[in-house]
Amino acid sequence: MRFGLLVREPSPPTISIVFLLASIVLGACSSVPTIPANGKLYGEHVSTTVDSEIARYYLENYLKGNNRNKEMDKRILQLYNQSKQSIPSREALKVISQNYSVDFASLFLADRLLSIDCNKKLNKHFLHHLNNRTTVNYDTSSYLVLFVPGWDYAEIGHLTGADFAKPRKLATEFGLENYFVELPPTGGVVENAEVLSEYISRHSHSGKEILLVGASSAGPAIHLALSNRFTKNEQNDIKAWLNIGGILQGSPIIDRYQTWPRRLFFNLVVWYKGWDKEEILSMSTNQSRKRFSRLQIDPDILVINYLGIPLSGQISRYSRDNYPLLRADGPNDGLTLLTDAIAPDSLTIVALGSDHFFAEDPRIDEKTVALMKLLISYLGNDMTADCGG
Repeated sequence: MRFGLLVREPSPPTISIVFLLASIVLGACSSVPTIPANGKLYGEHVSTTVDSEIARYYLENYLKGNNRNKEMDKRILQLYNQSKQSIPSREALKVISQNYSVDFASLFLADRLLSIDCNKKLNKHFLHHLNNRTTVNYDTSSYLVLFVPGWDYAEIGHLTGADFAKPRKLATEFGLENYFVELPPTGGVVENAEVLSEYISRHSHSGKEILLVGASSAGPAIHLALSNRFTKNEQNDIKAWLNIGGILQGSPIIDRYQTWPRRLFFNLVVWYKGWDKEEILSMSTNQSRKRFSRLQIDPDILVINYLGIPLSGQISRYSRDNYPLLRADGPNDGLTLLTDAIAPDSLTIVALGSDHFFAEDPRIDEKTVALMKLLISYLGNDMTADCGG
């Protein structure tokens, strides 16, 4: 399965035949309109194609305060009045996608996230670290980073970067002591959470504050591990969790293979690869949403999401098969629905233009360093006081 973030992803056949079969078994999806659009969202320039005229108008005009189309203005204003200041739910985004378009819903979600004052400040600081060669005047020696990998990292890690070799190297150069959490390469959520819990306990008395960095399928394991699995002292050692595209509420792709005839192909591939079917199903939306609803972590732990929000013209080669399959459910990153990757009581960095496979971003190394600078400076400045953590 193509799970992984901030890491180089392999070609589809290298990882799984399952998602390649999706386009065959589920049938070809109707083509998505390609309407050129150029605009800015909170200072970030966007130049791509979108799936509707109202998405283009929203990006190019409405968000800049240029009200030139009374009919569209009325429809958009009506949506804002209904939504107020809240982040739209999974269900709401599906309805918005149906009434407006998927790209419009994606842009609307990005705007709602960035309209939150703490998110706005966080994204501003991130862009500052990214676009300027800033230094962080805080002691990195007081922190310890645990990198938690995504699915099947052992088999393809040396080719894809799923072993976190590059981020770990960058973290070391940055002065951060760090360790790689050796999860079962194709383990399920519960098994991975247990292994992670052992790693946290092992480092909990080091005298350093622990920062967890998790990619993709590591997200639900971290969420579970942080939910009532440690003594109070061990919880106090965990300072922050950087959730990079975590499939916290599962991947609908997995659920789609549990009905006939898709289940036949799913079972065949699982048998061929030697995977444990139940471990994979632990990352389905059916199981994940039930688990997600009952989990609760220490509110003193700072949680930051790095959330890819792609428009239809920005889908990477590794999401092209899956993204169309999930469009009927609303905005997605090619593996999960966007709001399903947002942790509870958290802050969010909006990676507009990126899908689930962040490694396709040509500036990913720079952004990895910027994320580390942001996290350390954010904690060091005690900006968590007003914005969570």
